Amino acid sequence: MRVLSIAAPGSGLFLPTVPLAWALRTAGHEVLVANNGKAAESLVAAGLQAVDVCPGRDVFAEFMEASRAINMTPPGAPRPRRGGLGLFGEEMAEGLLKVAEEFRPDLVLSTLEQGAGSLVATALGVPYVEQSVRLAWAGSDQQAVTYRHSIAQYLEPTRARLGLAESAAAAATIDVRPPSMGGHDDAAEWSMRYVPYNESRLLPEWALAAPSRPRVCLTLGSVLPLSGELGELAAFLQKCGGLDVELILAMGADQAAALGPVPDNVRVAGWVPLSALLPTCAAIVHHGGAGTALTALVHGVPQLVVPRLADQPANAAVIAARGVGLACYAHEATAAAVQDGLLQLLDVPDYRRTAGEVQAEIASQPSPAALVSRLEELVGER
Repeated sequence: MRVLSIAAPGSGLFLPTVPLAWALRTAGHEVLVANNGKAAESLVAAGLQAVDVCPGRDVFAEFMEASRAINMTPPGAPRPRRGGLGLFGEEMAEGLLKVAEEFRPDLVLSTLEQGAGSLVATALGVPYVEQSVRLAWAGSDQQAVTYRHSIAQYLEPTRARLGLAESAAAAATIDVRPPSMGGHDDAAEWSMRYVPYNESRLLPEWALAAPSRPRVCLTLGSVLPLSGELGELAAFLQKCGGLDVELILAMGADQAAALGPVPDNVRVAGWVPLSALLPTCAAIVHHGGAGTALTALVHGVPQLVVPRLADQPANAAVIAARGVGLACYAHEATAAAVQDGLLQLLDVPDYRRTAGEVQAEIASQPSPAALVSRLEELVGER
């Protein structure tokens, strides 16, 4: 079976697709991943065959610039059309179609955020499976339906320009959410265990050792710092100097520098893979990205979410509703409030107990390897 795996080029939007691509490869199938720029390079580093469909361009940087233009539009003024999640499909569709015509896959795996996946699969007449990377919605959930419709509308001029037929519906959606947090498993929506992949790095010598006091991870993901939306986290960092914790800043040097000088009990760790760091952590404070939140769930770590953008508030809401953590929204996220939330996570055992329940639930979901047979059957039915 030949599988084309495509996604949007933001790290939180393509890294979660790697484990299923691995599973397909180890089952003997031929997998090609198509992306752009640094995302394509990261996929090669993950051990996959990759192609850049927009060589010489940085589509994710274009997306960020277009998003900033939209956010800077004065209230009441016309918003620029270019921007939003539809931009990925608009800019990458032609390159993706060319690669697909040359590779001739039997199956297209694509994330919703890429947008062009269904167009490519329909043009080739092969099954299309949507691979969700979200925590707050997937499949037939209303938010997913709304996004899907909005992206399709955005891509209509691109579809017409390329002379493509209207997209067929996905044959199935792969849902990585735990069942108690909205995940489904039926004929149309397939449950799959979330397996964290945060890139491969050489781990520091302290990363696997049990800490002498509670270890807390603080990370802001890769997008939030680009927006300048750091809020009160710099002031919170200084408050941590008075806490009996070891705080790990899991972020790049530039991000850490933007937060100012750090207290003695704060370790600037760089981009340590969260899947390696979190097993030794008592809690995590983060921005609410789906990949970060799901990785914490996999390891049963209570979460304090300080959301700002995109799906972050929705992720924070489902985390708080399930009892695996707390949400501290922008209007209330003072340094003192973030500190109080962290202390509550550390002091109240119910959060860790509930996080452990969800951890066990995730472990019982079908692995990416188990999904391979369903994909084989889907292609075999043609």
